[in-house]
Amino acid sequence: MLDFLNQKYIDALSYLNEKYLYELRLRAGKPVVVNYKGKYSYLCERGLSETAAGSLTAACAELEEIVFRASEFSVYSVTEQLRQGFLTGNLGERIGLAGAFVYEDGKTFTVKEITSLNIRIPHEVLGCADTVYARCLQNGLQNILLISAPGRGKTTILRDLSRQICQKQIVNVLINDERNEIAAASRDFTLDTGAFCDVVRYSYKRDALTAAVRAMRPDVIITDEIAGAEDIAAVIDCARSGVHVIASAHMKDIGSLRSSEIFRSLLTEGIFERYVALDFDEIGKVAAIYDAALQCVYRG
Repeated sequence: MLDFLNQKYIDALSYLNEKYLYELRLRAGKPVVVNYKGKYSYLCERGLSETAAGSLTAACAELEEIVFRASEFSVYSVTEQLRQGFLTGNLGERIGLAGAFVYEDGKTFTVKEITSLNIRIPHEVLGCADTVYARCLQNGLQNILLISAPGRGKTTILRDLSRQICQKQIVNVLINDERNEIAAASRDFTLDTGAFCDVVRYSYKRDALTAAVRAMRPDVIITDEIAGAEDIAAVIDCARSGVHVIASAHMKDIGSLRSSEIFRSLLTEGIFERYVALDFDEIGKVAAIYDAALQCVYRG
């Protein structure tokens, strides 16, 4: 994990328990900050500090080197990811980038002069989807949309749902892992998503969902962060084909979903049978579950 980092960061992080390390933020010329046990602290040579004094400071050249190493020394090979403002490490670490966005023909081409990196570390939390499974899937598959603000545990729950569905229902699951952070699959490694799970990596939802229905014959497709009209159209087509869909979306709460113009077609057509809202304060906690009519059927 995090083997693309400079040695000074690897040495400093060795004083921490990786189990509780959620996020590493590097900003050029500024103190390095980590999210450890859900709290932000400064990173120093021997672990954490509550003050910036003595903390490690990131340099622009270091940020460029991290991106180069994370791309396995071929930035060209990850151009499509860079266009979307992120890069994924071999073990599912999601590296968000800030810098100068370069446009070509009106579309983002790449990011250069990188000034900030936000590295999110994936975690397996076996059983974190117990409430969702018991309340939504115990009696069979349903279409489910998980909603919450960013970083509240949606991806971790999707991963555990895949594992539990494979284990308890023995059906074929396909994960459309657009950023390779649900399964973190590579040739030699994958997080536990279940024995009956197939993974499509780095593919747009429209392409992956269309190809998957035709070629892999999944019973359920799991995908994260549906956002624009193209994503929603892909989900609707997939559900209409008879394949169940479990997805996530960035939403503050159920009220934001009700007022969203983008998601109106999903609500009108009743694609999702359950909406699961996660708690804002406690990561991974189910705050409430709603039916297709957005009536509350469970409160956590």
